[in-house]
Amino acid sequence: MKKYIGYLIIALLLVVPSSVLALNPIADPLISFFPPETMKFYVNDTANVLSTDTEDYIINKSADLSKVDGTEIVVVTVPNLNGYSIEEYANTLFNYWEIGDSDKNNGLLLLLAIEEREFRVEVGDGLGGILPDGKTGRFQDEYIVPYFKNNEWDKGIKNGYDAFYSEIVKMNNLDLEYTNPIEQENLDELYSILIIFAGALGFVLGVIAGVSKKNIRSKIVKIYFIAWILLFIVSTIFFSIGITLLFFNLLVFGFILFLMSLKNSSSRRYSSSSSRRSSSRSSSSRSSSSRSSSFRSSGGGRSSGGGSTRRF
Repeated sequence: MKKYIGYLIIALLLVVPSSVLALNPIADPLISFFPPETMKFYVNDTANVLSTDTEDYIINKSADLSKVDGTEIVVVTVPNLNGYSIEEYANTLFNYWEIGDSDKNNGLLLLLAIEEREFRVEVGDGLGGILPDGKTGRFQDEYIVPYFKNNEWDKGIKNGYDAFYSEIVKMNNLDLEYTNPIEQENLDELYSILIIFAGALGFVLGVIAGVSKKNIRSKIVKIYFIAWILLFIVSTIFFSIGITLLFFNLLVFGFILFLMSLKNSSSRRYSSSSSRRSSSRSSSSRSSSSRSSSFRSSGGGRSSGGGSTRRF
C-alpha cells in the first residue's frame, strides 16, 4: 500500500506543476520581467519616455471610458523585452493584467519597446470587430510610427492613443468627448511646405544680399536672421523640426551668398586685371617707342634673349 502511495505522490509531482504552468499564467517565467502594476494602471512608463501631461491625459480618458463602457486602454513602455518577442510579451501581459471587462473582453494594450524599436497593439476579442488587425496596423502607420522614427515617443503615444480612443467612442456611440488624431500625411505636406519656404527664403535673401552694396547687405543679413529666428520658433513649437529647418535655411542662404560674393569678387579681379594689363601695354608701348628711336639712332642694338611671356 505504501508503495502505491509513493507512486501516486511521484505522479502528482510530475503532472501538477506542468498543469499549473499551462493553466495559470502567473507561473510563466516571462511574468518576472513585467513592470510592476501601478496604482495608475492605465499608464506604466517604465522606459520613462512620456511626459506627465500625456500620462495624466491617458489616465483620465481611460478612466472615463472604463466607467461608461467597461473598455480599458492601457499604455505600457519598457526599455526592452528581455529576449522575448513583442507578440508573446504583449499577449502574456494583457492576460496577466486582465485588461478589459471580464464579460465584454474589451481591453486594449499599447506596448512600446524602446531598445527593439517595436510597438504592439494587443486587442481583446470583444474589440476585434471595431479594431481588426488591418485597422490597427493602418493606425500605427499613419498616427504612431512616423513619430517614432524621429524618437518622438511622447507625441507618437498620445497621437496613437487618440486614434484608438476616438475610434472606440465613435463605433460604440458613446457619450464621450474625443480628440481626432493628427494625420501624418498632412504633417508631411506641412513639412514640405516649410522646407520649400525655408529654402526659398534663404535663396532670395542670399541673392539680394550678394548683389547689394556693403551697407545694404548688412541690413539684409539682419532681416534674414530675424526671419530665421521666427521660422525656427514656429517650426519648433508646432512641428518639432526647428533645428532641421534652421540649418537647411542657413545652408541655402550661406551658399547663395558665397556664390554671389565669389562672382562679384571675380568680376572685380577681372576688371582690375584688365586695367593693369591695359596700363602695362601702354607703358610697354611707350618704352618700345623710346628704345626704337634710340636704337635707330645708334644703329645695331641686340637682344640676348631676355624678357617675359604672358600666358592667357
